[in-house]
Amino acid sequence: MVSTASVISAISDDKALSLFKAVAFSENDCSNLYISKLRLSRRQYYSTMMELMDADLVRRISGRYSLTSLGKIMFNSYLKIETAIKYYWKLKAIDSILTSAISELPVQECTRIIDNIIDNEEIKAILNSDTGKQKEQLKDRSHLKEVLIH
Repeated sequence: MVSTASVISAISDDKALSLFKAVAFSENDCSNLYISKLRLSRRQYYSTMMELMDADLVRRISGRYSLTSLGKIMFNSYLKIETAIKYYWKLKAIDSILTSAISELPVQECTRIIDNIIDNEEIKAILNSDTGKQKEQLKDRSHLKEVLIH
C-alpha cells in the first residue's frame, strides 16, 4: 500500500531524488548513463529504482523507466518546492517584516510588501491569501481576549 510516508521516503535521499529527476527528464532508458553520472553502483541503482517503483512513482515498461501519474504529480510538487527554496531569503525577509508588524499593518500593505519582494505569481498568491487569514486570526484572538477579560 502506498502512503504519504512511503512516497516521501522513496525520494528522501539525494541519490534517490537525483534518480527520480533523471527519470522525469529523460525520454528513454539510459540506465548506464544514470549509474555513471550519479555515481551509483549497479546495486544502488536497481535498489533505488525498486524503491521508486514500490512507492508507485516510477514504472518500467519494455525495459524503460518512466514516471507514473503519481510520479508526475510528485515531480510537479518537487518543482514547486525547488522554486520556494530559490526564494528562501526573500521569504525569510517577508517573515521578519510581517511578524514584527502584522498587527499594525493593513492587509493591503502586507500585500504590497509581498508584491514588491516576490516576482513569482504562484508564491505571491499563496502568501497573499495566507496574510489575509493571519490578520483574521489575530482579530479573532484579540476579540476573544476582550470577551474573556470583560
